[in-house]
Amino acid sequence: MDDQATMQAAEKPRRPAFLNRFWMVFVQPGKLFESLGRNPAWFPITLFVAVATGAIALLIPFELVEEQMRAWGMASGDIDAARGLATIATVAGTIIFLPIMTVVVSTVTYVIFVFMRGDEATYRQHLCVVAHSGIISLAGTAITIPLQIRAGDLELALSLGTFAPFLPEGFLLTFLNVMPLFQLWAIAVTGIGLAVLDPRRSAGRTIAVLMVLQVIVALACAGFATAVSPTF
Repeated sequence: MDDQATMQAAEKPRRPAFLNRFWMVFVQPGKLFESLGRNPAWFPITLFVAVATGAIALLIPFELVEEQMRAWGMASGDIDAARGLATIATVAGTIIFLPIMTVVVSTVTYVIFVFMRGDEATYRQHLCVVAHSGIISLAGTAITIPLQIRAGDLELALSLGTFAPFLPEGFLLTFLNVMPLFQLWAIAVTGIGLAVLDPRRSAGRTIAVLMVLQVIVALACAGFATAVSPTF
């Protein structure tokens, strides 16, 4: 029994080197996920993305966070109390939140594409694709946060709204602002990866389904923000 397990482990194809995956997901996502699909792994890259995202977020001066808290209507006492916990909360929250979101998103894609569409793929493969697509989002964070710090505005975002500065505050602009460019890129890469797992599926249609889901989420977020904001 042990010999059989050892032989099966030895037969698994080697994954692309960990560091190589960081450039392959940008320029060769199809090749990357074709290799990883035969021997998927997800948690190490998820943990790296979570820790790196938390570390980048630590660059934000607390003064900017304080301004944002005041804009939300928090009392001075609450802001002072949050000062000491800000660092711990930022890192711990990111490390906990991102892996959970990876599992949630993978579950959604698995239900839609495997249960509903009939794709031939495992849940672990979906986890692998979603986790590695997170590298794109990490790159977006690494670019956006320095821009926010320089502008002194934590609401600054590289989104579809960036191309429509002429729009007045309201539902449409909010909708475009909750469509980050790097997130859309990550969705496209996810679609490519999920399509690679089943040769019967096309990347274009898979990406289209994911984009529709993103639009639905963005519409819901924009609708909620418009409903609760006193400035709209």
